[in-house]
Amino acid sequence: MCPSVRGVNRSKQRGSVLVQTALMMTVLLAFVALAVDLGQVYAVRRRLQNAADAGALAGARALCFGAPAQAFSQASTYASLNGAPTATISIDYDQERVHVVAQETVSTYFAGVIGLSSFDVQAEATAACGVTNRVCGAFPVAFDLPTWEAKIACDQEFYVWDDDSIEDDMCDKCECEGVIGSAASIGPGHRGWVRMPYPPPLYPNPGGCTGNCGADDLKCWILNDYHGPLQIGQCVPGNPGVDASTQKEAEKREGDIVTVILWDAGACGPENTLGDCPGDLYYIAGFGRVELIDIDTKLTIPPKPGFDQSDCPKNAKAMRVRKVCDSLLVGCGHTDGVPVEEGFRSVSLVD
Repeated sequence: MCPSVRGVNRSKQRGSVLVQTALMMTVLLAFVALAVDLGQVYAVRRRLQNAADAGALAGARALCFGAPAQAFSQASTYASLNGAPTATISIDYDQERVHVVAQETVSTYFAGVIGLSSFDVQAEATAACGVTNRVCGAFPVAFDLPTWEAKIACDQEFYVWDDDSIEDDMCDKCECEGVIGSAASIGPGHRGWVRMPYPPPLYPNPGGCTGNCGADDLKCWILNDYHGPLQIGQCVPGNPGVDASTQKEAEKREGDIVTVILWDAGACGPENTLGDCPGDLYYIAGFGRVELIDIDTKLTIPPKPGFDQSDCPKNAKAMRVRKVCDSLLVGCGHTDGVPVEEGFRSVSLVD
C-alpha cells in the first residue's frame, strides 16, 4: 500500500523542524561563543585601563616631585605592575603631562570559527601635574588673595593683625620698616578666622574637633588644622575682628608651616558654603603657606614724625609670619591640569 498523503506531510514537517532547530542551535552557540570571547576582551580592557591609569599617575607624580628623569621609568613600571604587557609612553615635560597607552593581543576561544582568532585591545590615560583646586589640613585663617599676590613676596615676613583699629594706611603713619622689616601687612578687613564644620566621613580629625561654631572649636582647629577637604569655589564662614583667645592658642604653633585659605570676590550661597556657622563668608580662591614665626599680643610700633602713638598700634595683637612659596604636592588634591611653577600642586587623571 502507498503511504497516505497525510503521513508524508507529517514526515516532511518533522524533518523541516529538525533542520531549523539545528540552524538555530548553531547560531545560538555562535552568539554564546562570541559572548564568551567578548567578555574576556572586556575584562582585559578593564585591566589595561587600570594599568594605563596607574602608569600615567606614577609618571606625573615623578614630574611633580621634581624627578623628570624618572617619569618614563615610573610610568612603565607601574603600567607593567598593574597588568600591561606592553605600554607606549609619551611625556610632555613643558605641560607636565604623561600619556600611557596599554596594549595586549587577546586570543579567542571560539570566535576563530568566524575568522576572529584574536583581538588587539588597548586603553589609554593622561595624567597631569598642575595647580591643585583642593587641599586638606588647613590652618583656620583666610587671607585676601590680592594682597597676598601683589604686596607679599616669597620668603617675605609680614604681620597679620587681629586689632580692629589697624588701618590699611598704617605704614604711612608708623615706623613699619623698623619693626616689620617691610610695609607688608594683612589687617582685619583682609583676613578672618574661619569656622569649619565637622570633617566628612573617611577624613581624619586628630583633635576631635566638633564643628560647633564656638571659640573652643576654633581653638581646636588652630591646634590641629582642619583635615577635611577645602575646594576652590567653596565658601567658609568667618570673623574678621578681634579674637584674643584664638591668638593665644596660635602661640603653640610657632615654628610650624601651615596652609592658609586665600579668599577673593565670589558668589556664596547654601549650595557652596561649608557648614552653617554664622559670620562673613569667604570665597575660596586659592591656597598658600606661611611659617608662623611669632605670635605677639603686645606689639607696639612707634609713630613717624608728625604723628602720635595713638595713630599707631600699641599693645596690639598680631602674628608675624613668612610667606612660603616652595612647591608642595597635595595628597588629597585634584587638578584640572593647569601648569604650576610654585605653590600647591597635585596629580590627577585629565583624560
